[in-house]
Amino acid sequence: MKKYIIILWALVALQVQAKTYNYVWTEVYPNYKQQIPSSDFTLDNLFQINTEMASGVSGPQFVADNKAGLMLRTYANNTLQIKSLGADAITQITFVIGGNGCSSLAKVTPSNGAMDEPYLGRDASDSFREYRYTWKGKSKDITFSVGAKCEFGYECLEQGKTDTKGTLMTKAMIIETDEQTGLKDIQGLKVGKKVIIDGKMYIQYNEGIYDVFGRCLEHSK
Repeated sequence: MKKYIIILWALVALQVQAKTYNYVWTEVYPNYKQQIPSSDFTLDNLFQINTEMASGVSGPQFVADNKAGLMLRTYANNTLQIKSLGADAITQITFVIGGNGCSSLAKVTPSNGAMDEPYLGRDASDSFREYRYTWKGKSKDITFSVGAKCEFGYECLEQGKTDTKGTLMTKAMIIETDEQTGLKDIQGLKVGKKVIIDGKMYIQYNEGIYDVFGRCLEHSK
């Protein structure tokens, strides 16, 4: 048995780690020209996407764009719901907007959390406009309401078309979660012990030795 240097250590901050999922609609639905997918669907059985016309005039749909590829289009006063189907909470969602979606981007209002100011820039190749609009918070269920008017799109900002109806048209969606680790299964755990082994930190709880991601490495007896 190796000698341990034992120090009291709060484990709360070690129970989660971020995980990122990048969904490009052209890659998710490569055969959209042959079979248009529904705009209510699941992603890897991890996330449920539900769209509603709500008080809008046009309903959500998938439509091909000659610059941005397949886009999920939601229009003025539509809603877009994103739910985590597992134990992990969603902490960030980035809507990647290209092609025609850049013309009339609306203000988007979330049911919880908050939206950052959108990035109104270009894609990595510097060839096309590409905007990014990011939500941050911590929830397993967020509903986004699309504003009635264009607020960030180039039609209203650059061309002065203040009556342009708002849209949220994504070519991709990047979802980040707090991935739960093995330590979450230890009920009632308030304080553990920090253990230094060969210059690296581990956590000792009862007879187990865990790394900082909650994976059990060995038993101390």
